[in-house]
Amino acid sequence: MRGDQIGRAMPLALASLGGLYVTQSVLGGFIWSALPAVMRERGMALEQLGFLSLLVLPWALKFLWSPWIEAWRRPVAGPARTKSVIRLGGGLILLATLALALVVDMPLPALILTLFIIATATATVDIACDGHAVEAFPSSAYGWANMMQVGGAYVGAALGGGLVLVAIDRLGWSAGIAVLILTCLACTLPFLLLPQPAPRAAPAPSGPSLRAALARPQLRRGIWITALFVAAMKSTLGYFGPFLVDQGFTLTEVGLFSASGSLVVGVIGAIFGGYVVARLGTLPVLMIALAGEALVLAYCLGVAAGLALPLRPLAVLTQIVSSAWLAFGFVALYARFMQWSDPGQAGVDFTIFQCTDAGIGMVLGFLGGQLAGHFGYSTLFGTALACSALCAFGILISWGRADPARA
Repeated sequence: MRGDQIGRAMPLALASLGGLYVTQSVLGGFIWSALPAVMRERGMALEQLGFLSLLVLPWALKFLWSPWIEAWRRPVAGPARTKSVIRLGGGLILLATLALALVVDMPLPALILTLFIIATATATVDIACDGHAVEAFPSSAYGWANMMQVGGAYVGAALGGGLVLVAIDRLGWSAGIAVLILTCLACTLPFLLLPQPAPRAAPAPSGPSLRAALARPQLRRGIWITALFVAAMKSTLGYFGPFLVDQGFTLTEVGLFSASGSLVVGVIGAIFGGYVVARLGTLPVLMIALAGEALVLAYCLGVAAGLALPLRPLAVLTQIVSSAWLAFGFVALYARFMQWSDPGQAGVDFTIFQCTDAGIGMVLGFLGGQLAGHFGYSTLFGTALACSALCAFGILISWGRADPARA
């Protein structure tokens, strides 16, 4: 794309990039938010719900195959193949999702396998999307690209965890999955049909490499900070829906609260977070997000412990307020991911940070199910609250060493 065309095409390119992130989060919201609530209503034990967290495994391990994806996507000679990666991965996702819609009473092992295929294909496509976001836009547009990424994630979470959940509750399983498929197609096609900016940096001379990425001290310290923040913010994320169901909320109520929280408050939180980052820096935003999420956990702990607290605020806090704090904090953290990534192998570097996010979330999701199932929700929320305080302290003492010039 010529230089005089970039300015005019940039808004459309950014919007279509946001559509890709919406698609990924629609699928993620369905798997990790809507599905646990559906399974809990059908009588699945909390310990078994913990195994659904294993579906995060492809997102935690995609760094292992990211160099091969990036090497094929960014050949030394020739144009980038970002759209080809998305077409191939999207086709596999479509086939697997159609199988979900057509087989209403799919046995649990087959259901997990089908969802695992969807998660693996989605994680692989995300490698290409993130690499494109870092390399195809100037650093001055990183704020907008990151807003598309985080804002798109919350819009997708609203649709996948809210709209699809309501559709399943009101229309049935197959119709709900049909809504999921149509939503994904509508959000993906603009990127494939519109012209996209070419990469602004050449591929790494020796090819993308995990060893080169992990050899950088800044990246290693960034991984540590990411692990601490995710542990504090996501340790109970997959159990808010089941907790509300156990407190007497219907699937439709949970879905509507989830949709409004992600679609409205989550997007506002992402936009406001970007504004505050520009004014105060990343670290204050992370600390504010941690404090806000701690208040949500404290209220959940009070309800779980049997205190005479009203239940209606519980849905607002877990599905709306928590979404705002997550968006507020992660828009800052993901912007730093882009700064910590080498544009020459952006898909690999950014993927490492995302894998840290997913891996910590997967482990904590599984352990959370065991805690809640064996010891109750009060133990789960109490442990998460203590973890939040420890992680905040760890981030504070690590931050300057991770990025002393921009702390």
